[in-house]
Amino acid sequence: MTVSSPCRVALLGFGAVGSAVARRLTCADPDSSPGTQLTHIFDRRADQKSASLRTDGVVWTSAIDDVLHSDADVVVEAIGGVEPAAGWIRAALLAGKSVVTANKQVIARHGASLLTLAARQGRQLRFEAAVGGAMPIVRAVGEGLAGDRITRIVAILNGTTNAVLSQMEATGCGLDAAVRDAQGRGYAETDPSADLDGHDARAKLAILCALAFGLRVDPAQIDTQSSASVTQADFVQARQRGGTIRQIARADYDHRTSTLTAWVAPIEVAASSIFARTVGAQNAALITGTHSGETGIFGAGAGGEATAVAVLGDIAAIARDKAAVVPAPVLRSNFKVLSSVLAEAV
Repeated sequence: MTVSSPCRVALLGFGAVGSAVARRLTCADPDSSPGTQLTHIFDRRADQKSASLRTDGVVWTSAIDDVLHSDADVVVEAIGGVEPAAGWIRAALLAGKSVVTANKQVIARHGASLLTLAARQGRQLRFEAAVGGAMPIVRAVGEGLAGDRITRIVAILNGTTNAVLSQMEATGCGLDAAVRDAQGRGYAETDPSADLDGHDARAKLAILCALAFGLRVDPAQIDTQSSASVTQADFVQARQRGGTIRQIARADYDHRTSTLTAWVAPIEVAASSIFARTVGAQNAALITGTHSGETGIFGAGAGGEATAVAVLGDIAAIARDKAAVVPAPVLRSNFKVLSSVLAEAV
């Protein structure tokens, strides 16, 4: 009987997601994160934040090199933004470490090159938390439905905006009041424009286009309309027609003509649909395949705790087989993108 050494984890960032991951990795419950050990926490304000969590034996640092030169097996990137996050992910892979990230902007823009680097280094780059929070859509599309030809994805991919819109629907309040409520619950940033304007959801949709259709899609190619202009009058009109309003991300791919139609916008959805029943910071998706038909998936889409679930799932996958190599994707760029007029948008 052999006993394997624990998977050593270093954490970049101690914000909402990073702190939730750290709490789970250091809690007393052995079933919370079996086979793992938190060794390092990097944060620019490490000296101020270290008192907020009891982490005996964990090195707190504000120097990224302390992590890159450490014995950590896995680096968890939870700082957000494109840079320096992308550069640090690249450096961690070059240092022989696997990486788990919740960063949808980095994966949408640099995912293919980083996955290629990870495969060349014999390491793993996992990013379930980058799309859909605790809703395991990356594995569903990339692995569970890999035996099918996917033709369509329709989804709520931004829990913050869904919390805002469903609050407006439920209480009759205006958008500003709904945003304040979402901020109070920890679902929205001080500046929620990236969520409301659809930039967050379109980055996630670009990632799903790579996984589902094998396409290299720049998020800027995806038509986007902001949800910030939605009013109570829009909800009243939608209700009169038997529906409500949600921010929907949609991608349709015609494999025969190599044509992609993709957009993110607030639209009316039927009151009986899975999207109307998706309230608060929830996400939902319907994935259509040629042979499997329609597959639905649902889960918590915003907040540090929900995102930490996906991060820890990826850590667990790496801990089970540290030597596994995930093949780099082969993405096509020779496809047409149709410019949708978003006729259905509110």
